[in-house]
Order: sequence, then structure tokens, then C-alpha cells
Amino acid sequence: MTAAPSWIDTIGQIFRLIPDLAEPAEVQSSLREILDDPTVEIFWWDWQRECHVDVHGGEAPTEIPGKVVTLVGYETRKVGAIAHDAKLLERPEFLDAFVPTMRIAMERDRLHRDLVTKIAELKSSRTRLVKIADDERRRLERNLHDGAQQRLTIVLLALRRLEQRVADDIELEPIVSAAREELQDAIADLRDLARGLHPPRLAQYGLAAAVRAASLRASIPVELDFELDEEVPHEIAVNAYYVCAEAVTNTVKHAQANKVWISIVHSDDSLTVDVRDNGIGGARIDGDTDSTGLAGLVDRVEALDGTVEVVSPVGEGTRLVARFPIARAG
Repeated sequence: MTAAPSWIDTIGQIFRLIPDLAEPAEVQSSLREILDDPTVEIFWWDWQRECHVDVHGGEAPTEIPGKVVTLVGYETRKVGAIAHDAKLLERPEFLDAFVPTMRIAMERDRLHRDLVTKIAELKSSRTRLVKIADDERRRLERNLHDGAQQRLTIVLLALRRLEQRVADDIELEPIVSAAREELQDAIADLRDLARGLHPPRLAQYGLAAAVRAASLRASIPVELDFELDEEVPHEIAVNAYYVCAEAVTNTVKHAQANKVWISIVHSDDSLTVDVRDNGIGGARIDGDTDSTGLAGLVDRVEALDGTVEVVSPVGEGTRLVARFPIARAG
């Protein structure tokens, strides 16, 4: 005949049978197994609703027929409650050792689940902020194209006509020509700004064409290497484009480099963007006020469950690798 397990063994099973990040129903199921009682119920204290809730989130009843409710918590803080057979109270080990240990397990579980929830909320918030920023870029691009850019073009056409009329005027012709050239340059700057806000080539021709067009406008040579066998999901393509654009901008501003290499590889389950330069190195992504402008890329990539790695030893250039996971259909 097998001896009944001691309370020491019973208490030891709490952390062995209740897994980390267990769902409430799993905790209750494990507790029933530990106490060998399929009718045991467990409740958590809900701080927002100021009541105990069951494993499904419903408010706990004030009385449970045939059960004794033992509160689980500290003198200054409620954790939960256990509804169990009254016979357990006859064993001093239950209140002296089992309940305090269960308190730790329940609080650990609640804190873990709260942390997971907060992380999910943070990720969702970050994703919304990135999407809002991209939508705002599109809106500004449309407003610039349909508003200021068109109005300035109308003024440019008028200046060109005026330039023709004063072509023989030694005094006025240079003034009008200079004004026309300045306006042309301003329109070109505005056009480049609009392209930078939301490149039209990205939606029309895809990621490779958009990055290639942007590289041609860079002030230093950019060497490209693409392995894109199929269409990249639009949201990932947008953020991969901005990783390339902002990394190159950062290189031009801070790296003192004379060349940039960009590699984009699309595999079965991920897209990898690799940007490196031959500059002075020393780049960081810690968001410090002295950092070199890469911190904003992290939000973009991590909002899509991606990762960013920067290797930038002083004097040896900088390499930034961003990886975006791609969910497969089916």
C-alpha cells in the first residue's frame, strides 16, 4: 500500500506542476491535482474591479455551498482565494505552509500575465504610432504635391513667360532668370522632400525600385544587392525602405564615409536589410542625445516583431542589419 504524500511533497508540487505563464484555468487544474480534489476553485483579486474573479474572469460568488473560502494574500495586499474542503483546515500545514506557498505561485502567475499583457499593449501602441506616422507622411506628400508644388509650378510658368519678354532687357533679364532658377531649385527640393515622405515608386514598382531610385539621389555612391524572388508584404516593404533611407541619411550626416552598400534578401520567412559603410564608426542605437540618429529605426522594426543589430567599431565603419519576420499563409 502506497503511503499518502506528505505535506512537504504536496507543497513541493506547487512549483513543479504549475508552469510559468500558466493560464488561470491551468493553475486551478494543477491545484486540483496537487490536492487530489476536482472541486477546488481558485480566484484572483482584481484590483481594477475590486473583487475576486474566477479563472474565466467572472466575479466570484460570495458563498460557495459545501466549501470553505481561504483568503490568499498579505496583510496589506490581496492576492486571491481558494475554495476547498473544510477538512483541509484540520491540518495546520495547510494554513502555515501550503497557503503561503500558493500565494507566491499565484502572485508570480499574475505578475507574469500582467507583464505579458503590458508588453502586448506596448507593441500594439508602437505599431499604431508607426502606422500613424506613415499615414501622416502620405497625407503630407499629397498636400505638397496637390498644393504648394502645383502652385509654385504655375508661378514658374509665369516667370518663364516673363523671362522671354524681358530677354532683351539688360537690367531685368538677369533678375528674372535668377528668380526662375531659384524657384526651379525650390520646386526640386520640394519634390525630393515629397518623395522622401512617401516614395510613389514603392507602391507602383516595389521595394527594389524604390530603394534604387533613392540611392541615385544620395550624395555618396551606393552599391545595391537584391535577392527578392517574390513580392514583399507592403507594410514590411515600407519599413524596410525607410530603414535603408534613414541609414543612408545617417551615414551621410555622421559617418564621413565615401561609399554605402545595401543588401536586401527575402527568404521564406524573413526579409533582411543589411546596410554598411566605410566611415568612422562609433554609431549607437541607444537613443542618447549624443547618438547618431539610429534609435528611431528600432521602433519601426520592432513594431513588426523584427530585430535591429548595429556593429560599429570606431574607425571601422558601421553595419546595420534589420530582420523582419514574414508570416506564411496557411
